[in-house]
Amino acid sequence: MKKLLSLVLLCCVMQCVAYSQITMPVSNGSFEQWTSHSGYNVSIMGMNLPVYEAYSTPTEWDYLAYPVNEAFSIYGSTINVNTTLPLIKISQETGTVPNGSKAVKLETFMLSDIVSGLVYVMAASELDPMLTSTVFPSVLSTGVVNVDSLMPLVTTVLANTDSLMSILRPMASMDVNNFITGGIDLDGNTPSQLNGYYKYQSGESTDNGGVIMLGTHYNTTTQRREVVGGGINIALTDISSFTPFTVEYQSLHELDPSFAEQAPDSLIVLLVSSANNERAHGSYLCVDNLNLMFDTTAVIVEDDTCASVLNLMAINTAYDAFPQIELQWTGSSQPDHWQIEYGPQGFTLGNGTTVSSNTTSFAIYELEEQGILQPNTWYDFYVRSVCDDDTYGEWDSVHYRTFCAKVSNLAMADDNIQVNADGLLEGYLITWSDATNTQSWLVEYGIVGSNEGGFEEVDEPRFNMPPLRPNTLYEVLVSSLCGEDNYGDVLRIVFTTTTVGIADVDAVQMDVYPNPANGRCVVTLPDNTEAELNLYSADGRLIKTIANACGATELQLPSQGVFLLQATTQAGTATRKIINR
Repeated sequence: MKKLLSLVLLCCVMQCVAYSQITMPVSNGSFEQWTSHSGYNVSIMGMNLPVYEAYSTPTEWDYLAYPVNEAFSIYGSTINVNTTLPLIKISQETGTVPNGSKAVKLETFMLSDIVSGLVYVMAASELDPMLTSTVFPSVLSTGVVNVDSLMPLVTTVLANTDSLMSILRPMASMDVNNFITGGIDLDGNTPSQLNGYYKYQSGESTDNGGVIMLGTHYNTTTQRREVVGGGINIALTDISSFTPFTVEYQSLHELDPSFAEQAPDSLIVLLVSSANNERAHGSYLCVDNLNLMFDTTAVIVEDDTCASVLNLMAINTAYDAFPQIELQWTGSSQPDHWQIEYGPQGFTLGNGTTVSSNTTSFAIYELEEQGILQPNTWYDFYVRSVCDDDTYGEWDSVHYRTFCAKVSNLAMADDNIQVNADGLLEGYLITWSDATNTQSWLVEYGIVGSNEGGFEEVDEPRFNMPPLRPNTLYEVLVSSLCGEDNYGDVLRIVFTTTTVGIADVDAVQMDVYPNPANGRCVVTLPDNTEAELNLYSADGRLIKTIANACGATELQLPSQGVFLLQATTQAGTATRKIINR
């Protein structure tokens, strides 16, 4: 499992004051959480044709879109298109992502790239030419974007990539809410830089990707939101592996003293994947692990007053079993004890949960097992030293995502079983529940006691079993997946396939009576047939084994319920369901 070490430089309570910086993750800046959106169809002469397919976007991030409200006639039929088209291709990037398991991938395109070919040919003459002939930059924002207002601004940006002032000056004279709303709340802090990782593939060698950040401030006198500073990096050139980038923030007053000095109260992030006018020459930009660095004034630690936290890591301490994650670190010296504070990603120190440790380790897995931490969720863990005179060392931190939750309500449905030409059964359906935001699961299946089976990753909580042998004991194991090496506990179900409508194919004749039973039953096998009997609970646990059974064998049942009995001989196997009242 990949862990992210956040570079957090927080100061501790001592006698001197210094100017320092704090690095904090942007909310969902590692793009682990995604939200699904429906596609859009139009009806033409009774046929539903896709305008664009279903798609997903990272949660809490809004994207460039264009409102379409058009009506036109084709072959005497009127077509109404009233929707909002996403104007960037958005997808998950999962290969060699530096932090976490997913990054966001943005691609440039024209409308004709995603609209159904038939719809596009019929509608092109009626739609806004801006949609059908323009290649849009891919713009990512934490706010809502007005395309008509933003496009002239983007043209200005791309034409003045060497001058931050030439970009910010026209913005300072307009109400930013006219083209971008929302943003990241700065809570009284002033940003100094934005950093993260990117990889980029341009359509042409002259294309560049870019990151723009805009500091904005709401002016209560004019009742307008004004740009008061920003930063650009329009030099994200072709590179096939994730590479760090940094964008430095500067206030308008620093750039031009004629502007008043104003602290921003929100920050807007734009990512630009440029392109030319050839559809085949689109570009893409992948971004991950966005972090904001703030300037702050804080009290710092004097030299040699308390131990420093060194080599802080989240480590799996159970390599041969289900992972058990611990925080481990070393100290430059031995303090009185260590202080740990933790909370959801991005929480403010002082508002989290605080515990103490006399050792250089802390068991995160115990918090997961006790349900204190939510599954598949990012948390920040901070550690510092505490000395006997109530002085403190500097904080260090780890950014950690908890494991997937265990699925529940695993069940098998056999309401639509069919026999195929090979005499195998088709139609068994396995279903389960998952109350978390898990988007994929691993299903393993096979015959109990054999190596015959397989596994498959699915993206919905259901799995159609492949053709199965009749009257055979199968097991299915399901676990949730939340990214590379991050999975939930396995849930298991065992069932015997039906023989209804199928000739008895058992290789062994076995009878059980009475059935239903009352605490005991008798298992009979043909003369001179020796078998190993295995009794399983309904959830697949092996309860009892009787070796070398033959003839009539009495079988004690441990409790009320449903059991599965399997007999294995040299000739083959037989399975029976037993009900104990």
